[in-house]
Amino acid sequence: MTPTLRPRAVPLEPKAVVALGAVAPVLARRLAGGPVERLASLSFVRTPELLLAVGPADALPWVPGVIYLGHGAAHPGLLLPTTKEPSVPVFLLERALRKRLGVPTGPLALVEPGLVVPLARATRLGVDAFREGTGALTLRSTAAPSPGAL
Repeated sequence: MTPTLRPRAVPLEPKAVVALGAVAPVLARRLAGGPVERLASLSFVRTPELLLAVGPADALPWVPGVIYLGHGAAHPGLLLPTTKEPSVPVFLLERALRKRLGVPTGPLALVEPGLVVPLARATRLGVDAFREGTGALTLRSTAAPSPGAL
């Protein structure tokens, strides 16, 4: 049985925001244009495919097309889309993901089926970490884990 994500009756409180593909530079611009205090309260994971920010709900900006992630009180080690829940118990899903990815500890983010991001090496970035690229705002390279697949 392959786990799926289905609509959740009550959304989780956001603990992270993730932008995929073309939405990532938009999120980067929003973060760069916001208060320095916001950046100071967030940790980031960046890969070629995504930009993920972890922090307090009030520091997570709204951008069209992003996915907000949260976790239940009983399972803080696995962030899920705030409006989705897995078709299997969360503890079983988390255990399977850890085994498949070889990540025994540290928080994980299941962004969507097939896209899991280990968050243990999320880093803090200041406004100076953002720079203008060729027509799009990008983040300078940071050491970040590669996303894994479910």
